[in-house]
Amino acid sequence: PHAATVPRDMELERVIPVIEALRVQGISTPISVDTFRSEVAAAAIAAGADMINDVSGGLLDDRMLTTAAKLAVPTCLMHYRGNPDTMMELTQYGNVVEDVAQHLTELARKGAASGMFPWNIILDPGIG
Repeated sequence: PHAATVPRDMELERVIPVIEALRVQGISTPISVDTFRSEVAAAAIAAGADMINDVSGGLLDDRMLTTAAKLAVPTCLMHYRGNPDTMMELTQYGNVVEDVAQHLTELARKGAASGMFPWNIILDPGIG
């Protein structure tokens, strides 16, 4: 919450060298890239990351789900409301369990409709 959005080029400059360095050092542990940008996700997977963690659930980049489908990697889609500046104000739900479950169900459907394999779709309630 309230985190400043980092420009795409800066995100790439920060993330890709770390992933590459881990792989050069022989680290075989799975690496997740936390991004809402499809371009960053694709570059990170090419650099050696194993999965995508999109806190926006594909809502901030309309190419994220199709990119994840093309890359055929596990992708975590999180329940998300508003943006980092407004998310803490958007906490009112009719029924939090039903509303979040409905939103996550819709994310899973959108992922599948975008070509993602069901076994690569990971859902995160994101309300912890």
